[in-house]
Amino acid sequence: MSSGGQPFPLSKLAFMYVKKIAQPLANRIAARAKKDERFKEIFCLPPANMYHFYEAKIKFRFMNIGKVRIKKVPKLDEKTAIELGSNLCAEFIIMSIASVIALNEVMKYKERERQKDLASDLELQELNNCVTRLQNIIESQKEDIDRLREIVSSYERG
Repeated sequence: MSSGGQPFPLSKLAFMYVKKIAQPLANRIAARAKKDERFKEIFCLPPANMYHFYEAKIKFRFMNIGKVRIKKVPKLDEKTAIELGSNLCAEFIIMSIASVIALNEVMKYKERERQKDLASDLELQELNNCVTRLQNIIESQKEDIDRLREIVSSYERG
């Protein structure tokens, strides 16, 4: 399987998947923007115009067309801007939801790891306590053995 020169083919696949999933939502946002002027002015046009502006600036700079400084990027027509803005909003929503889900999973994983660490720390502490008790028992038994030796040796002498 050829990657087609893509440095991260799986990331491209993931973004294509997000675009596909976001398309029905983008269609609904576009339909809402066509009906509601205020919605269009707040949610669709600003992201589309900003995206178009920076995309044009970057393309001009990297394609070396920018020998002459570009002063003004031509505006998008309203239909294209609504379509682009609705796609951007939908993709942002889908990516935000995916990010929240991923963050939640990371937090759950960290909590499970913390619980495992606590359990292993508790087990280690319990084992250390057992070893300490066994050392105390051995010490007291050594003292008892020493006393018994003294008693045996005193009977043998006397």
